[in-house]
Amino acid sequence: MQNGQIHIVEAEAEVVRMLFTSYAEGNSYETLAEWLNDRAIPYLPGKQWNKNTVARVLQNVRYLGDNGYPPIIGSEMFRRRKPAAGGKLNQPQIKDIRILARCGMCGDTVRRERVDTWRCPHCMRSAARVTDKQLMDSASELLQHLCGHPDVVVNSPTDETENSSALTAKNDLGYTLECAEFNESAAKAKVISLAAARFNALSSEDYETMRIRYILSTTEQSGGLDTVLLRQITSAILIHPQGEVSMKLKNGQIITGSDHT
Repeated sequence: MQNGQIHIVEAEAEVVRMLFTSYAEGNSYETLAEWLNDRAIPYLPGKQWNKNTVARVLQNVRYLGDNGYPPIIGSEMFRRRKPAAGGKLNQPQIKDIRILARCGMCGDTVRRERVDTWRCPHCMRSAARVTDKQLMDSASELLQHLCGHPDVVVNSPTDETENSSALTAKNDLGYTLECAEFNESAAKAKVISLAAARFNALSSEDYETMRIRYILSTTEQSGGLDTVLLRQITSAILIHPQGEVSMKLKNGQIITGSDHT
């Protein structure tokens, strides 16, 4: 109040406009409250934001200029806001993605600076702008492609020396089978030795590759983001400086959008 008149505090008005814009883009009450608290922007002196205080702002018609208040937002912005739905999280799947979010350059954990801005404290000189909807859509698209093409999941190249014992066992089996006097018991023993050598040669990545392929081949996609599948096969969601999103599987393989374009 100044001289008996209501005036706009522009810094606070910018926060109000940001809330309406970001909520219309699909961000939840909880996400918006978290962002405001992380930036040390108080709801009232000494009081932090929560989903209820965010909802209170988004439902306040006085920001339209009602009852003698100066307008802060237009009717179109107010109309575009989504129904409050009791303040509940609109997209609970985003929590699973945010836990997995990593820098696409160095793999370090990325920090959310604003509602749709991510920055790596280790290497990113410029922040990546990716909304929650974009993250969810990208992750869903990558998962659906993998379910339709499990063969995309492959082992990383291995050194031949790592399989020397398996090669020796294979040669021994071949020699036994080619002997003029065939010894069935000896051949069976060689087969078992070969199988054991191949089994021991498998790395953790090999196991993960086989496990991931099996999960993908037995999963039916019903549309949307399957967070159970995401947690089963993914170790990280990689956010790149230009906003691209890729996926690091638990076998170490990185899946990008270009893998199926």
